[in-house]
Amino acid sequence: MLLVVGFVLFLLVLAYIVVGSLRPRHVVEFDPSPLVSRAHRGQGLVRDTVTIDARDGEAWRFFDFAAGSRLDPPDTAGWDLAFRRFRVIASTGVADLGAVPFYGVHEAPADSYVLTTWASDTVNPALDRWYRYDFFSHLLQSKSHVYVVRTADGRYAKLRFLSYYCTGTVAGCVTFEYVYQGSDSRALR
Repeated sequence: MLLVVGFVLFLLVLAYIVVGSLRPRHVVEFDPSPLVSRAHRGQGLVRDTVTIDARDGEAWRFFDFAAGSRLDPPDTAGWDLAFRRFRVIASTGVADLGAVPFYGVHEAPADSYVLTTWASDTVNPALDRWYRYDFFSHLLQSKSHVYVVRTADGRYAKLRFLSYYCTGTVAGCVTFEYVYQGSDSRALR
């Protein structure tokens, strides 16, 4: 009797795995954003969506909110976020506000910013798991958390990750929407 129960459980687990792997996959895909500086400093609130091509697993790709653009080495001074595949770090602090409505966040918090840990495996604990890994589809999907970044120039930006895929479901294109406060205010609406 125990053998039959074990076999039935085995078949149920196997069926669960097969059905899970056959379900349709909805993947949002984006083309990498062009390298165009938009110079947001001093403009007040700026809203944008950016896709960083982080497919290279060895090289960091840098983004500056004030410039509104990706920065390419060797000119990476003033970077705010860096990307390498699914890893994201910040030059300063990041606050994870959780799964709250993006446009419901009206002000940057005064504290609770987590700093990047610089080591052989550089990581920012607030951004370390910005995604969920789907065991069946083997795809990364955003947790839809809202993060507030204290930028290198002392300003604030809120962001939410949208996708990890380039056109053709190629992994490594990190897409996020953001609102950057180009003035000295903490207001983000």
